[in-house]
Amino acid sequence: MVFGDGAGMTESSSGAPASRTARQARIRELVSSGHVSSQSELGASLAAEGMAVSQGTLSRDLVEIGAVRGRDKNGNPCYTIPEGEHPSDVTTGSPAWSRLARLTRELCTGVQHNDTLVVLKTPPGAAQYFGSAIDRSGSRAILGTIAGDDTIALICAAEVSADALADAFRQMAETGFPAPLLSEGS
Repeated sequence: MVFGDGAGMTESSSGAPASRTARQARIRELVSSGHVSSQSELGASLAAEGMAVSQGTLSRDLVEIGAVRGRDKNGNPCYTIPEGEHPSDVTTGSPAWSRLARLTRELCTGVQHNDTLVVLKTPPGAAQYFGSAIDRSGSRAILGTIAGDDTIALICAAEVSADALADAFRQMAETGFPAPLLSEGS
């Protein structure tokens, strides 16, 4: 099933393809409004905004952003995003940090850095997915990410050295456990 007329393609209202990150951000906004009771309703809302999306893609997006089926204050079914999924509420023991550590162990095939940037290597096709998880971690050690097909560039916050950030990702890649540097102050 495709919501809209894009045969599974996602486009923004300008006609340019919308990135998965942009689409998921819009889904998060719609779900957070508290008025999304079904995938078909969500798909129709996205289609009305010019984002045609397949049911399978929509289902994966909901899982990736941490949305779950619940009930609103009147007992009606709706999608919600549990508080623990918001980056500002993340701690090292949370599922989000455990997920980032697990993904780092599974997907990070190399770590390099210079004075200001850390570069993570992944298998082909995994960088955007992994980069999105890094962005959602809410770590104040990272200003942002730029992800290609198999490479992620991490921009370090001013108070964090690229060497320390690279070491944190190396630690997670080796152990699969969250690195304290990434969760401090999150």
